[in-house]
Amino acid sequence: MKFVIFHGAYGNPEGNWFPELKEKLEALGQQVIVPSFPTPYNQNLNFWLSAFEKVKKEFKRGEKLCFIGHSLGPLFILHLIQKYNLKLDSAIFVSPFLEKLGKPLFDKVNKTFYKNDFDFRKLKKLIPVSYTLYSNNDPYVLSKNSIDFAKKIDSSPIIVKGAGHMNSEFGFNKFPLIVELCKTRIELNSLQSKILTI
Repeated sequence: MKFVIFHGAYGNPEGNWFPELKEKLEALGQQVIVPSFPTPYNQNLNFWLSAFEKVKKEFKRGEKLCFIGHSLGPLFILHLIQKYNLKLDSAIFVSPFLEKLGKPLFDKVNKTFYKNDFDFRKLKKLIPVSYTLYSNNDPYVLSKNSIDFAKKIDSSPIIVKGAGHMNSEFGFNKFPLIVELCKTRIELNSLQSKILTI
């Protein structure tokens, strides 16, 4: 399985729980990519799509993919799936949203990403299994925004109470729940592979 971890606005690959998750997954024998996208300067959808082209070259035909995104990351993932027709094994969306947050600092840099008219029927087929993690006290993304995101793509919502924006600002330098969710996909795929070879 190949895991790709997407940071959000004002983020980077070394922030939050990304390095620890990468380390844990690699210890389980998985391949992990944590790309860097321009932010906040030059943060727009076209620049991020351009940066993703390098990542896409690393995908092999028939390879199982799991995308993990935080904050703006999940919205960008939907753009990628729709644009490139990428079929995922699974996805994990953390503090996701589709539309304006009402926070000028973020709305300014996120404006080219906001979109609520994706081909959701298509996205559901291309992302057959997904989890949406949200908090009841996120100061940036209201829980209703994340729940709406989950409903639109038939993602399984999971509330993480009192977790804020689930980033280092709220003490999230490790995220065991995401590690466990990833393990379920690895184990399921390993089991399916064994059944096919019997």
